[in-house]
Amino acid sequence: MIFSVYFSISKAKRIVGLLVLLLLLSTSDLLAQAATASQKEPWSFGVNGYYGALFRYRSGLSALNYTHPFSVELYANRHTIGKRAWERKYRYPQLGFALSYFNYGVPEELGEAASLTVQLDNALLQTTRGNLRFNLGSGLVYSTRHYITGVNEQNMAIGSKFCFALIGGFRYEHQLSDKLFLNTHFAFRHFSNGGLNKPNNGMNFPLVGVGVRYQPKRPTLLPHTDTVVTALNKRIHLNLKLAMGRREVLYEDVKTTVHSISLYASKRLSQTNSLLLGADAFHDVALSKEYLNALLPWPEQEPDPRMLGITLGHELHFDRTSFLFQFGRYIYQPTGLFPGAYQRYNLKHLVTKNVSAGVALVAHTKRAYVIEWGLGLHL
Repeated sequence: MIFSVYFSISKAKRIVGLLVLLLLLSTSDLLAQAATASQKEPWSFGVNGYYGALFRYRSGLSALNYTHPFSVELYANRHTIGKRAWERKYRYPQLGFALSYFNYGVPEELGEAASLTVQLDNALLQTTRGNLRFNLGSGLVYSTRHYITGVNEQNMAIGSKFCFALIGGFRYEHQLSDKLFLNTHFAFRHFSNGGLNKPNNGMNFPLVGVGVRYQPKRPTLLPHTDTVVTALNKRIHLNLKLAMGRREVLYEDVKTTVHSISLYASKRLSQTNSLLLGADAFHDVALSKEYLNALLPWPEQEPDPRMLGITLGHELHFDRTSFLFQFGRYIYQPTGLFPGAYQRYNLKHLVTKNVSAGVALVAHTKRAYVIEWGLGLHL
């Protein structure tokens, strides 16, 4: 339920937005905790087969409307048992790895792809013999064919060999025996490089599938004993973040740097939720190239590379890892080349009590702007 609000923006063909960082959240959380998992947290293993249809990523490509990709996926999930408070709060989700192969059916233009992702899998509705579940995941995808000037210019979907893989879907799981489960799936996949390379139209395709999961050992949930409850710190905290990102504006394989400074106040509303209010400052030396990108006349004077915005947001806490969504409004954007509003989807991990490291995606409505890597100071 928590993720459903954020997942609603997946219609746009250039969206990377929320799902990139939501899925990276599960990645960070799994990798950070897998090392501490004991034998009491069992694993299960499965295989899925998918068949679907490609969304047309630009006009004039009627062949893609009738192309049906297929995919094979192998995965392993670790079952949480309530060692941490958030596991109980979110109904004991499964955290796992998935290795997938994709064949688009357009070998000369789109080729094939392979992805390695980390996923969070959780139950929506449970019955005696089956349950309805959803999953979200993130990782990397390697494509055998991508856009290359003068070589494969028809491929306007994927601009680089390596891209982000964003996965999500629903499945109904039916228990066949004590250790074997049958799954039917409705899934969605999005591949995009987040603006690192041009073009960045991305690949979007729904899939239906069937699979089996083998669970050697049943998880034994720990007793729910909250004898010690951490007192909620309700005071307002001041946060400062310095970040840097790289992006490509034109089809010239030249990347430029975007610097940003974010200052925001945060107030804890509960153990898992905080309210955020702040401001951003951006410095983007590539703004002049946006005139060419938008087919506008070159300005007489070099554009001011600075932009300022105010933000309102929410932070979802998972122990030392958290996901932040911030909605921003520009109050200073002299070029007027971007929409007046923007969004930031930020994955943050506390390195110490007062220092964090994170990665964020800044997007202008349906279009990725820049991926930021930053350090934060929290007082």
